[in-house]
Amino acid sequence: MARPDIPSSGKAITADWVRGALRAGGASDVPVIEDVVVEDIGVGLGLMAEIVRCRLVCSEPTDAVPASVVVKLPSPAERSRRLSRLQALYKREYAYYRHVAPQGAMRSPRLLYGDYEEKSDRFVLVLEDLGGMHTGDQLAGATADEARGAIRAIARLHGRNWNAVGQPPLSGFHDVGSPKNRTVLQIIFLAYLVPALEHFGSFFSDEMRALVEAYGPRVAAHLADLRATPQTIVHGDYRLDNMFFDAGDGSETAGVDWLVSGLGSGLYDGAYFMCGSVPTETRREIERDLLAEYADIVRSMGAGDFTFDDCWRLYRQNMLACFLIMIIVSGGLDLDDARMRRLVETGIQRTLAAMEDLDAAEFLPARPVLSSSHMFSSLSRLAYRGYSALR
Repeated sequence: MARPDIPSSGKAITADWVRGALRAGGASDVPVIEDVVVEDIGVGLGLMAEIVRCRLVCSEPTDAVPASVVVKLPSPAERSRRLSRLQALYKREYAYYRHVAPQGAMRSPRLLYGDYEEKSDRFVLVLEDLGGMHTGDQLAGATADEARGAIRAIARLHGRNWNAVGQPPLSGFHDVGSPKNRTVLQIIFLAYLVPALEHFGSFFSDEMRALVEAYGPRVAAHLADLRATPQTIVHGDYRLDNMFFDAGDGSETAGVDWLVSGLGSGLYDGAYFMCGSVPTETRREIERDLLAEYADIVRSMGAGDFTFDDCWRLYRQNMLACFLIMIIVSGGLDLDDARMRRLVETGIQRTLAAMEDLDAAEFLPARPVLSSSHMFSSLSRLAYRGYSALR
């Protein structure tokens, strides 16, 4: 069956388009859909994509068509679309839903239809609506039970794909730590570091400010260090806003928004979640127990002799990489968005507290000596100082 065109926006979605998409996705006996009511659900959340819920009205009662679906499309913002093309974000999310989600290692919305156009970097995902599950509150932070469910869920995904990055379905996936990607990330990080510190520098102690400024020219080196550790599929933006919990006892956790998924160190997801989505006091109370559970799960799924000590060290090492999204988001933030500003401020405070608690500075790479990486690091440092002086 012919694949339907990718809609230009949520407003362009029609009843006929949804019916054609469901049929192209493999659904049979799809009756006529008489009407579709489109509701924007991505405001304040869908920074990189447009997300809408489509409520469907069919000509006759049927189990072949859900009452509603969620449709994800490219962002209407040109800046977001440029960043997507630079980092292959839409391609990465499409690939996750097509090739990794069917493993069933971690729950995510079922893909009912998907398409990606390489040339235009446009995509569409028609997804199961998880409206029957509940979400957490990013500002309030995860409860201990939510945190436990989140760590167990991501551990199962990591364990299922532990050190299997050269095998299907992961072969060919976006490699976060490849030489090209870590160079691009360092350049992006440095571009946003000055505005991030201008707007949110008051949250940084002298020690943390010195650390983040020292980290900027060594982002690529740190990502190279992490690439030498066990690799798996990572979510990349594993936070409370991107999770749904079972409406009953909350024991099942579903992950959404896989735009920055790729191959990397699994403990990045653990560190990013614990430092950004769990209130500081709660994190301090439960993190060692949850990391012990994580180590047990991945080891039982094929991670060999991966010990708690290995896990704890990788957790601390990955904590330093949590500067990446924090600085890129805060440096490019729309300061008129009050909720997003509160989210960023809360995330910065939690993350910096975790870095100090866990002595993440121990893993700051030494300056390379007489090499191409040394030259790149030095040029990056000089460029940052020059840009800072001009602001």
